[in-house]
Amino acid sequence: MMKSSSTPSPYPRKTPRKTPRKPSKSKPTDPVEVFCRIRPLNDNEEDICVEVISNNTIQLNPPQNSQGFKSGHRVTATQHSFKQVFDEDSNQKSVFDTVALDIVHDLIHGKNGLIFAYGITGSGKTHTMTGEPSDGGLLPRGLDVLFNSIGGFQTKPCVFTPDKSNGVDVQGESDAKLDHDRKQKEMAVLASLGKNRGSDDDITDMVRVPDCSKFHDVDEDNGYAVFVSYVEIYNNFIYDLLEDAKQDLICPKAPVSKQLREDNNRNMYVQGVTEVEVKSTEEAYAMFWKGTTFRQELVKLDSQSSEKDMRNTETGKKVKDDVSKGLLRSLPYYGHQ
Repeated sequence: MMKSSSTPSPYPRKTPRKTPRKPSKSKPTDPVEVFCRIRPLNDNEEDICVEVISNNTIQLNPPQNSQGFKSGHRVTATQHSFKQVFDEDSNQKSVFDTVALDIVHDLIHGKNGLIFAYGITGSGKTHTMTGEPSDGGLLPRGLDVLFNSIGGFQTKPCVFTPDKSNGVDVQGESDAKLDHDRKQKEMAVLASLGKNRGSDDDITDMVRVPDCSKFHDVDEDNGYAVFVSYVEIYNNFIYDLLEDAKQDLICPKAPVSKQLREDNNRNMYVQGVTEVEVKSTEEAYAMFWKGTTFRQELVKLDSQSSEKDMRNTETGKKVKDDVSKGLLRSLPYYGHQ
């Protein structure tokens, strides 16, 4: 969502909601591009029902052990076309460069983006989105490229402050420093309270291999700030996975659902969602693991299987004489059968 200020002041009180977009020099593209990635077979899988016909077409062949095939019904192969097909030998880097790199570039220039991973349980959504420490997926690679590109052009902490209503306020340096010091003290208290809850040593001991790609067309006259939020939509309830709410250890309950709202420009947002400013991929990924841990706790509270929708949001904001806001959502769809 692009935003600009109509006031001449470099530090407007509120972030206006809309900025006219500059004409794009690139060729027009489809608003939605659908890619297909084929997962390699597991050890206990034998039949291959997906055949790659070309770099954008697959054919689904009915397996011989299917009920339709055994009953003698006429079951024919079907072909399906995509923007591009990645076979089982495709690596994480090539998938990221093709699917997500341009979206990160648009984010840096204040445009919105969405990455939606869809598939049945076990189809490889988590591998594609997060990957492994030594071979990251779309999310960590996108963060790497984002921070590699904006580098030293980031603003000092707390210059931008989310207003919980899909906008941002801009503070002077003195107010920003006071706000930053206050938040640091709050984080220290929360960290001390959470020591007894334990930590995932497998996560904290990971050695990650970053993606070194970057964009060189970043406007050096701008200042950039990155915020992340992490929410889950479960049975029509919206849970803020980064919210530091007090938990009843004896009788734990699911947190209160957030409300979906519409701003004056009819943009949808989650009211009051936690937005954490991060200055590096490591800080952003720490928030991702924090939210993932909380999501696992929510699953324990409700073990019934259901469709789940998990959203991780990266928000890049840049400021010159105006303030613009680009929103990137990476969104795996969990549990669909």
